[in-house]
Amino acid sequence: MKYCHNCELSIGEMATFCATCGALVPVEAATQESAAPPAEPVAPSAAPSAAPLPDFRPALVANAAPLVSPAPAVTEPAACRLCGRTATPVEDGVCPACRDDLALFLAMGAEGSVGVSLAGSLPATGRERVTVSNAIYSALADDDTCPECRAMDGRETNDLAAAATWAPHRHCQSPQGCRCAVFYEHESLAADEERAFIEYAAARGLHVTAPAVSAFHDEARKAGRRAGSHLEDASRSLDEARTLEKHDPQQAVTRYRQAIESLMAYGESPLDERRVRRDLPVAFNRLTLVLKALGREDEALEEIDRAAGLGILERDDCGRKSDREALRHRSRRLRERRTETVSV
Repeated sequence: MKYCHNCELSIGEMATFCATCGALVPVEAATQESAAPPAEPVAPSAAPSAAPLPDFRPALVANAAPLVSPAPAVTEPAACRLCGRTATPVEDGVCPACRDDLALFLAMGAEGSVGVSLAGSLPATGRERVTVSNAIYSALADDDTCPECRAMDGRETNDLAAAATWAPHRHCQSPQGCRCAVFYEHESLAADEERAFIEYAAARGLHVTAPAVSAFHDEARKAGRRAGSHLEDASRSLDEARTLEKHDPQQAVTRYRQAIESLMAYGESPLDERRVRRDLPVAFNRLTLVLKALGREDEALEEIDRAAGLGILERDDCGRKSDREALRHRSRRLRERRTETVSV
């Protein structure tokens, strides 16, 4: 620190004059530090000063783990399973655009939504047209309905652009003018159908459209009919097998096996169906009983093992307890007989 040679107050190291008294700093003072005035002695305090508290901060800092901010998760663009477009994010393999379209079908399937609307009642945005699968021409069909409109009554199309030109009929000859209307049929999805539809559409390369949803429902109805026919076939085979056990046991075996195959053909998870769970244990029980009576014990044991592999022997909701117990008991007896035969 430098000091003014005139007032002896401190001045800056590079100052050329004193800011207090205005005296110029001699050249020689600018090159070397002026002597500081002697410091006055400080009288000791009467009270002893308190000992300083130890500073633990260095130790804490030394032991602390380094604070590293986690890197933000990077969401890579992915192709949508339904439309094939690359987007971010893709939730469950479906892009935001397709998710928005799905939301329309789910909204139509919500409680209180209608499946049919008048063509002119759709909102101006036109987004609800996404859910339209079919258009139907409807004539009033009274005495004043002209032949042109009467001929169109009941006509259907999925060409919405063409349907928009149907009514009023351009060639209507009615004295009251054309009073016909076009109705739109809307497709919808229930909340529990969304995932199944995504799998169905993705497997077939379909987009989220009303025809795709319509095809999904048609396939579900066909599957339901096929499943129902499998249950009917199984019941019929079981009834026939019971009547054949005494006079034609070989044919009874065939019928029991047909019943089991029909039951197992009920959908991807047949045991989810109550009638399948009810009939499978009795079918396996009677089949293995007849096989045992015919001396085909190895086949009987194989069928019991198959039933056990399906889990029906341990499930309380599968058939009658007596059938499950009979299968378990027969399994033990057949294995004991096999062991005895090998021993001999």
